[in-house]
Amino acid sequence: MKDTVTRNWALLVLTLGLMLSLAAAWLLHFSEQDQLRNRFVKDVSDRSAVFSRELNTSLETLYTLRTLFIGQAIPRLEDFEFVASNTRARHKDIVAIYWVPEISAGLRGVFERDIATTNSLTSFKILRQLPDGRVVRSDKASGVHRPVVYFQGELSQKIPLGIDLTDNYPVNSLLTQSKLSGGLTLSPGRIALKDSLLKQGDYHSSMMKVALSIPLRGYPGKVAGYIVTVIDLRESFAKALSQIRVAGIDMKLWDQTGVQEPMLLHHHVNRTRLEIDKSRSTLVPMHVNGNRQWFMEALPTFYYFNNKATWLPHLVFVLGMSLTGLICFSFVRIARRNAKIRHETHQLLTSNQELEEISRTDALTAVANRRYFDEVLDKEWKRSLRNKTPLTLIMVDIDCFKLYNDYYGHLEGDECIHIVAQTLRDMMSRPMDLVARYGGEEFAILLPDTNENAVILAEQCRKMIEQHRIAHAASKVSPYVTVSMGVATVNATQTLDVSELIRHADRALYSAKANGRNQVVRAEFEVEHTDSPQLLEQNPSTQQGFQNRER
Repeated sequence: MKDTVTRNWALLVLTLGLMLSLAAAWLLHFSEQDQLRNRFVKDVSDRSAVFSRELNTSLETLYTLRTLFIGQAIPRLEDFEFVASNTRARHKDIVAIYWVPEISAGLRGVFERDIATTNSLTSFKILRQLPDGRVVRSDKASGVHRPVVYFQGELSQKIPLGIDLTDNYPVNSLLTQSKLSGGLTLSPGRIALKDSLLKQGDYHSSMMKVALSIPLRGYPGKVAGYIVTVIDLRESFAKALSQIRVAGIDMKLWDQTGVQEPMLLHHHVNRTRLEIDKSRSTLVPMHVNGNRQWFMEALPTFYYFNNKATWLPHLVFVLGMSLTGLICFSFVRIARRNAKIRHETHQLLTSNQELEEISRTDALTAVANRRYFDEVLDKEWKRSLRNKTPLTLIMVDIDCFKLYNDYYGHLEGDECIHIVAQTLRDMMSRPMDLVARYGGEEFAILLPDTNENAVILAEQCRKMIEQHRIAHAASKVSPYVTVSMGVATVNATQTLDVSELIRHADRALYSAKANGRNQVVRAEFEVEHTDSPQLLEQNPSTQQGFQNRER
């Protein structure tokens, strides 16, 4: 009979061990995948930020080049060559630079003469291209000319000097947009700077055109011309990604300005060239100059996640099953010594109870845990009742903490809770003051023999946490981590219960959160009307600053 019972218990233990091992391995696997997903998003965000910085740095150099043309009506070719070549030497992604002045048709002859005189040329003509491909001198009677006068760059991008770009609709539209905006303007997608009949080389699919208008001195709203550049997004990507080596991610740069369909600007293929896992793609907005709305799409390969996955879930399962087998083996042997087992079990339970009584510290925050808080609260309540001294309870809640966890991940969330707990503990000056983790992101501060000074201390704690400036991009209250605090003070009486103190402090905390968070609210505790406490906002400046924000 005893052998049958033992076998049944051993089978039950084996079944439970198998289920628990599978559950632990499964949960660990999903936790690991979630961490890898967060790491993937971070890798993409880092790439996007570096690429944006590199591209914006190249674009900003055009303003330096523009100063060459603001100071003088027609600069010399040598000056342009010197500045443009130095610019391209520093920024490899700039393939070509053009100077395109804007000239009234009536001043065409004067302008042609001035260009030839400035650069010691025999002649300079503004040209236009006929439909059959022939190039002739422009005879436009009205309007403006936008000819290519100076060029510096790769020969594959060179245009015959003098060609009027007003006949090229995409480029002319880009120049007009730059004139209206008065700043940098990126082309809407990829456009050919040269006419198809004048091509001397192939255009790479990732060439982007940028125009910067040159203001006409003394004539607000008018321009003297344009700096036009050709930027190779391949080089921008290569320079950016050389700083962050992460294999196994395809990167696509899209332009989605206005209501147009997204246009692919560049596709960076990962070095592994393995199969893409489209289900885990992510989008990151880009911050680039030029009046365009770009975003980066990242497509990881299966290699990216598989290469970073560990054998830990499998190891946990194997260890779990090994432990289960060991338990079953031990259980069969221990069952034969039932009396001894009961004695050892009793000792083990006693030791666990003693250990549980000793353990009063929360493992994550290193402050008092909830159990110890309840013990101290009961003790201090009785002391307040005996000595007729006030007892203050402050409830603290981290604002929008769920959004923080969702945005930064649970590891960063744990670190945030730890910092807040340590800050609260460091603000306490008396040994009798107690800071405890009440639950989740909520803390409780117990201040014996404290009355009015509790609100001052609470406000100091709130400001100190805010001054840590822990980034909280997902918060609806502030770009940094903040807390809301509810303060309740009471003189204990025989007619009151300690739960009334907790309830009023919790209501004050709720009022602080309902009024916009990041503030301290005090509950005016009245014995005669314990069910209707008066809540007094103790931080009116803070409330005014946040009363119009979303709760």
